[in-house]
Amino acid sequence: MTDSVRAKPDDSAIVRVRGLTTVLNGKTIFDALDLDIPRGKVTAIMGPSGTGKTTLLKHITGQMRGQSGEVWVDGRNVPALRREQLFELRERIGYLFQNSALLTDFDVFENVAFPLRQHTALPEVLIRNIVLTKLQAVGLRGAARLLPSELSGGMARRVALARAIVFDPMLILYDEPFVGLDPIALNQVLKLIRTLNETLGITSVLVAHELAAVQQVADHVYLIANGKVVAQGDPKTIASDGSPWTRQFFGGEADGPVPFQYPAGDYAASLGFKGGA
Repeated sequence: MTDSVRAKPDDSAIVRVRGLTTVLNGKTIFDALDLDIPRGKVTAIMGPSGTGKTTLLKHITGQMRGQSGEVWVDGRNVPALRREQLFELRERIGYLFQNSALLTDFDVFENVAFPLRQHTALPEVLIRNIVLTKLQAVGLRGAARLLPSELSGGMARRVALARAIVFDPMLILYDEPFVGLDPIALNQVLKLIRTLNETLGITSVLVAHELAAVQQVADHVYLIANGKVVAQGDPKTIASDGSPWTRQFFGGEADGPVPFQYPAGDYAASLGFKGGA
């Protein structure tokens, strides 16, 4: 029987967001947000800066809770989970942080091994085999003993990806995976995301601003603004759907539904003038 914590997992959507409302410091980030993340696909979350894209990832992992609404992940209502249940769910979710977030005092091997050492009691020989398998998957087994300072930006991103898949997750969340990559490294990461998604049978959600990269790797894209989904569809055609939201965002226009000026009081009054200019 369905309850407030667990429901029968949906075969078509691994993540379901329903009526999510989040207010931070008096600003509405999400306003009754609804969206579905299809299982086994690569879904991109796009939108202007400050619209809550990374915040959405935090809701999916239970790091944040909204004022109202539901976030279901693989049939579990995340806001209703107990601490132990939440930790169990997180072990099934890989997370690629912005700028990779590698531990600078650990070499590549130990960065990938870190989650295993923290959350399991596996014997050393098994940890070694798992880590080398994941590094082989991202093409960096030979770099196992390099320090993060010895890696290029693209290599660091691939090490972070190896760490993200160390538990064979059902879902990987990518937070700005393309930032700071040169064209060669970008293509390597794009290929890895697509390949891992297909060979491991996982679901990928990526937050990004680069439409050209998203068009190469994603199956579906959501455009979020003003707390809601304002457009969605095929990454290859969404930019030309004719809506003012997509025209402004993908065309880089200053004027449109997203205002240039942050909300403020009367300008003349703020300068000390009375009765206007």
